[in-house]
Amino acid sequence: MKKFVFRYEAILNKYESDEENIKNELFKAQRRFYQLSKQRDKCIADKFEFEENFSKSLSGGITASDYRLYENAQNHYRQKNERLDLQIADIQIEIISIKKRVIEAMKKRKMMEKLKEKQLDIFLDDVKASENKIVEEIVNYQSFQKGARK
Repeated sequence: MKKFVFRYEAILNKYESDEENIKNELFKAQRRFYQLSKQRDKCIADKFEFEENFSKSLSGGITASDYRLYENAQNHYRQKNERLDLQIADIQIEIISIKKRVIEAMKKRKMMEKLKEKQLDIFLDDVKASENKIVEEIVNYQSFQKGARK
């Protein structure tokens, strides 16, 4: 009995590996997004804590140099937060792009899998037809043998 061989198995394997690679890319981008979000949350918490500490120290009086330090710290936190927001926006755009690539890769893989299924069905039909033909030949031979003996 002959074995089913999908003619385009190499292409299917390539599509599967491409899809896997793109999914890994997506995972890395999502992990980077998560890390940036955590950094932004920490930055906001640090700024809030700094402002609380500063407002507590205001009750005792403050020098002009301390106020300048406060303004510099506010600018630092604001700039850091803006930079993180820009990075988060960039990674979100990248994630959307990668998701589109994943969808395209999945479409290609599924198309090849459907083709493989169709070819397997055709192969199985051919095998069944050849088996039926062999059974028919055996039955005809046996009935001929019985007729020849009589």
